[in-house]
Amino acid sequence: MKAPLYAAVAALALGAASAGHAATQTYSFTQLISGEQVSAPLATLTLEDVAGGVQFTLQGSFGTLGDGSFLSRIEFNGPTGDATAVSGNTFRTAPTYGAHVNASYDFTWEAALPVSNKPGSDRFLAGDAAVWKISGDGLNVASFDGTMLLHFQGVSGLGDYTSIKVTTPVPEPETYALMLAGLAGVGAMARRRSRKSV
Repeated sequence: MKAPLYAAVAALALGAASAGHAATQTYSFTQLISGEQVSAPLATLTLEDVAGGVQFTLQGSFGTLGDGSFLSRIEFNGPTGDATAVSGNTFRTAPTYGAHVNASYDFTWEAALPVSNKPGSDRFLAGDAAVWKISGDGLNVASFDGTMLLHFQGVSGLGDYTSIKVTTPVPEPETYALMLAGLAGVGAMARRRSRKSV
């Protein structure tokens, strides 16, 4: 009698844990549009489900591109929504929805970051971060997929390049790890139960 009760409690706990976990997806920018790969991500973009929409966290890690390098633009795909800045670097042009093409890729969203080198400019430098949210009915992490592109300028640490555009290979969703852990737990419980009943 206790075994079915324990199984029911475990199933409820597992369901509550997975329901309480917000979906996240992380993109690593490692591929130049020419097809060349860089050895380490130049930036990462993490998308996370939040109340009413999706939060984007862009983290730069492109110190290898040279001291004068900076990020000037990000482009990505997703449905329309309302964009608001949360923290970090300011945008020259806030994330804006509208179909356009760059480097032969189709995009629906773009955001421009400051490019001025005047004192007080808030260029997006290596190690900087920017966080923004796109709100709208039914928006979630899965709403924003496909190719994402970053445009770096002032590059001096990558051969003859002075400006590069970097895309993302297929992302590796962090939610798969949670799903696999849950399936392993259910499998272990089933195996244990079958051993006890024999």
